Amino acid sequence: MPDESKQITLIDLQQEEIIRIVIWRSRICRYIFVVSAVWMIVAAALYFVWLGFDYQNTHLHSASFVLQMVAYAIFSVAFAVQLAIYRCPVCDKFLNRLSADNLHCTRCNAQVKAAR
Repeated sequence: MPDESKQITLIDLQQEEIIRIVIWRSRICRYIFVVSAVWMIVAAALYFVWLGFDYQNTHLHSASFVLQMVAYAIFSVAFAVQLAIYRCPVCDKFLNRLSADNLHCTRCNAQVKAAR
């Protein structure tokens, strides 16, 4: 009896549908990363405003620290969401953005991005 945990389950999808799903998932991940970057920029700006006040206002420093922690939390959530949803719609393998062939899934060879 073969090991059932290592079998690949393939879903029959059209090529346009696969590309649309991957683009949609990529946009979600990118949006959450941009939100975390905006929070980090706001926290850094507030920190520099606090430095301009010659360290007098401790509320600005506290607010800057809280915003930094919120930004890091959002960034952590964005990373976890990327690991969870940025997968091949056909075989459910994680799609690595740094792989040599970004146009195809490395496991099932399905085209996941449109050729430019």
